[in-house]
Amino acid sequence: MRIAFDDALSVMREKLVEHGTSPEKAGMVAYEMARNSLEGTYTHGINRFARLVRGIDSGIVIPGAEPTLISSFGAIERYDGNLGFGITNALFAMDRAMAKASEHGIGMAGLVNTNHWMRAATYGYHAVEKGYAAICFTNTIPNMPTWGAVDSRLGNNPFVMAFPRKDGRHMVFDSAMTQFSYGALEVARLAGERMSVAAGFDKDGLLSDDPAAVLETRRMIPAGFWKGSALSFLLDIFASCITLGRCVADISRLEGDEHGVSQLFFAIDYGKMVDEEEAYRTAERAIAFLKESKKADGAGEIVYPGERMMRARERNLREGIPVDDGVWNEILSL
Repeated sequence: MRIAFDDALSVMREKLVEHGTSPEKAGMVAYEMARNSLEGTYTHGINRFARLVRGIDSGIVIPGAEPTLISSFGAIERYDGNLGFGITNALFAMDRAMAKASEHGIGMAGLVNTNHWMRAATYGYHAVEKGYAAICFTNTIPNMPTWGAVDSRLGNNPFVMAFPRKDGRHMVFDSAMTQFSYGALEVARLAGERMSVAAGFDKDGLLSDDPAAVLETRRMIPAGFWKGSALSFLLDIFASCITLGRCVADISRLEGDEHGVSQLFFAIDYGKMVDEEEAYRTAERAIAFLKESKKADGAGEIVYPGERMMRARERNLREGIPVDDGVWNEILSL
């Protein structure tokens, strides 16, 4: 089925209010989750909403909680998210990083004891829409084996880099450290499709592009094999050691759904150091050079990071957001 953006927003906002959320905060969370699906990240939008509400009911998401300052020094700050909504906590932290960047040229906000922030790219877009370059990342529950291992001791630790464009068609890289996210595998499994390349190992220890086989073993391949494994580990070290929040090992000991994670947000006001117009022209030359690439046989259009999102948004605004009937009926019954 396809649902208009405003209808999805209205229903989710109403459900959050029914579950103890203030109308203002319910509107913020519902808007971002509807926007995630609108822009093609279905796994962390409407599809995940019922799980968020179950988190409220189980007490791991506290609707009324607000971030509190732990410490501050120069361009850096550290906050306790107090198990509030991951979305509103992360938006707050990126706002603080931008405020520090406007003063110092660069700013960082650390966030501990927070919840799942849904689509990682949201906070990159939040920064570039205000003219800042941004980097942010989070740790997660252990859901990926390190290279050469069978059991999961790493998080897939999503990582974002974002840089603005004058026309609003911003460059945003958003990637988990697994070759494919669990959500992407689940979508492919439900559709009866296979992945474009190997996604992990099956029960016989063989590389497989069958999403069902990889979901069964949960032996996901790190993006870049051993390189992605190492990057995931260091992202966890940075997120937990700089903030003194929980590392992946600590998160693994918590009961219930994923919560209590650690995050870092960096914003850069690069216009304080270089001419912004020249920076824009440099970015445009880089994009033009990339898109002049000679395509391999059977390859689709050459795109820069973030370009596919705009296509999904335009189509879903026109036709409505695609939502599984069962997912939507579960939301209506909450």
